[in-house]
Amino acid sequence: MREIFIKYNPYSLETTILIDNAAPKQNSRLNFGDRRLQEWIEELPEILFEECSSRDFKIIFHGAILDYEDVEAMAREAEKGGLNIELEHIPAKEVSDKEAAISEIFDEIQSGPFDELKQPDVIKAFNMAKSSDFEVNVVATMSAGKSTLINALLRQKLMPAKQEACTATITEIKDNDGDSFMAKVYDTNGNLIQTHPELSFEIMDSLNSNPDVSRIRVEGNIPFVSPDDVALVLVDTPGPNNSRDPEHKAATYRMLSESSKTVVLYIMNATQLAVNDDYNLLSHVADSMRVGGKQSRDRFIFVVNKLDDFKKGEDSIEAAITKVRDYLRDNGIENANIYPASALTALNIRTILSERDDEDDDEVYEAKGKVRKFNRNPEMYFETLAPLTPSIRGQIENRLADARNNGDTYEEALIHCGIISIEMAIQMYVRKYAKTAKIKNIVDTFSKRLESAKSFEVTKQEITENQDKQREILANIESIKRKLASGEDAKRFKGRIEQINYDSEISKLANEVIMEAQKRITDQLSSSDTKISRREAEELCRQFARFADNLQADVQVKLEQLIANHVQKSANDLLDEYKKKISELAQDVSVGNVAIDPFELMAGDISTDASSLISNLTETKRVKVDEVWVENTNRKWYKPWTWFQEKGHWKNVYENKEYVDGTKLAQRFFAPIQEHLYENSNNAIEYAKDQAKKIKREFSKKFTELDGVLKEKLQELEDCANDSKDVERRIRESQARLKWLEEIQIKTKSILDI
Repeated sequence: MREIFIKYNPYSLETTILIDNAAPKQNSRLNFGDRRLQEWIEELPEILFEECSSRDFKIIFHGAILDYEDVEAMAREAEKGGLNIELEHIPAKEVSDKEAAISEIFDEIQSGPFDELKQPDVIKAFNMAKSSDFEVNVVATMSAGKSTLINALLRQKLMPAKQEACTATITEIKDNDGDSFMAKVYDTNGNLIQTHPELSFEIMDSLNSNPDVSRIRVEGNIPFVSPDDVALVLVDTPGPNNSRDPEHKAATYRMLSESSKTVVLYIMNATQLAVNDDYNLLSHVADSMRVGGKQSRDRFIFVVNKLDDFKKGEDSIEAAITKVRDYLRDNGIENANIYPASALTALNIRTILSERDDEDDDEVYEAKGKVRKFNRNPEMYFETLAPLTPSIRGQIENRLADARNNGDTYEEALIHCGIISIEMAIQMYVRKYAKTAKIKNIVDTFSKRLESAKSFEVTKQEITENQDKQREILANIESIKRKLASGEDAKRFKGRIEQINYDSEISKLANEVIMEAQKRITDQLSSSDTKISRREAEELCRQFARFADNLQADVQVKLEQLIANHVQKSANDLLDEYKKKISELAQDVSVGNVAIDPFELMAGDISTDASSLISNLTETKRVKVDEVWVENTNRKWYKPWTWFQEKGHWKNVYENKEYVDGTKLAQRFFAPIQEHLYENSNNAIEYAKDQAKKIKREFSKKFTELDGVLKEKLQELEDCANDSKDVERRIRESQARLKWLEEIQIKTKSILDI
């Protein structure tokens, strides 16, 4: 039996692997770099078998419990393939321990001796790292019960829920533990048009039917999470064919894309699978789940709703879930996380039954009937059918035991109807992925600022201790200031900045996106029958319109991603050039023990993450290509049955001919769309170029600000060199400040230790 030791740090994403106490070879596939465990854990059995030529292993895993549960799942699957894996777990510090340490360190820094660590920008950076939003996107086809599920999660009736499609806006609900919900309402241009300090179901219903409303931003209490964890945002999106604004469809594809790491609650109607709207969405889900390993699967939670409608003795819950699994597999989705649920039962328990208890009330009587149905029928214990991890399953079983011991039939039915399992699945994803990333971000924010403060303090101490070299020190400071102000150096830096250009690359990639879309249109053209009836032609146009809508959203999101990558690359290069410029100032500058390194002095002020600098420069994710696409014609090309009636051209075809030539119909339908595709591509390329220019202008301003910060620090060093009073006292003070800094740095670094 081969012994495999694995130490995995989910904060720094560092993995150490030993085989029989020896490190793997340099070219081994076991060198996973900074990949998250969930990206490689399922490959591990195959790699171990290849490299160790054995089927028997003992794996000792040192890491967090949630990661260990993924190791356990891997071992169970490996046994099916003939491998024998014995497991041992060495526990690690969990997330809650680290959050307490972070708050303590921040308080200590704010009461410490360094004023530069108490500046508003430092506090702002910490608060931004601590309160980053985390989205849970809720998507569904018509009549799946999406609004009912959201209301069940909110524990009150806020979202309008009807049998017909009813969500025509994008609603974002952000958790803030407030006593009531408030809302800001925006039109399609992003203008604030209404505010509602006390939001109600009636107001939401009215807003949803208002054609001027495009997006509603709500804040209030989402009871199953705490804002201390992450700032959770539930995003309710319109159904695929129920959108007033083409941007809504693009938003759906955006959050489904593989670059997104948000949680997606995909609500399915257990009584009505294989809805046409599903196919295109599921193909995008499948594409996203094929990359990124287990994390990509974890973020998709498939909720099979309305399972309580099944009749005992006639229908099988397990058979229904198997049918769903097969349906998803047919759409390219393997190993889906399927959670059975009755959202309406959960909502009724949390609203009707928590507010009144009159059996003569029809709603109360019906709700209590569902409670009895769930509690008396073990086949309807949905929590036993959910893909829960052992730790979550244990928590739910303890909660169920408490409910039974206390005679709390409502709580028991709430667990059985699946809503608790869904809430805990979301919490698990947040703890496993979002919170570990947040903790790393906060620690990095601390560390950079502390290192910069330390470097500055060390330099001042060295200057104070080397009074005999005062003249040379001052000369070197003056040399750095001269270089910083040099017109020749500035010109050289500006030239390097101007050379940063990805125009040809984005043109090539944008053309590839359009060529792919063109191929999909060609496939549609080739599949059109030659002769069809008028009714068939009308239905064909509807199908074409759905296809064109989806194509539009897909192309828009892909072009957006190209633009984002283009801007990100430009921003990263700009930062690298500025770092290079600052580093060059230190060349040939040193006096004995005194090292004046401008880059070290500025390390905490120069962000290493370009995203944080460009986030304030991008006003919106929406790309101009969408506006051009929609506004290019008043004929409403995406609704062809109204388009040809208004023009009068296609109406003549239907009136005067018994049959319509399907091929010609398709060609005529897609001709303007193909033209728009190329126009959109050109607009996207131009937009990317404009964004790159804007980024350069804004970064130029930022670099000027950073130059100003450096000048201030150099002036302080110069004043320190000129001050010959109380040298011993200043050295003692500096030593005390450095000791404080070093202790804080040790504490900060230890946060990421497991």
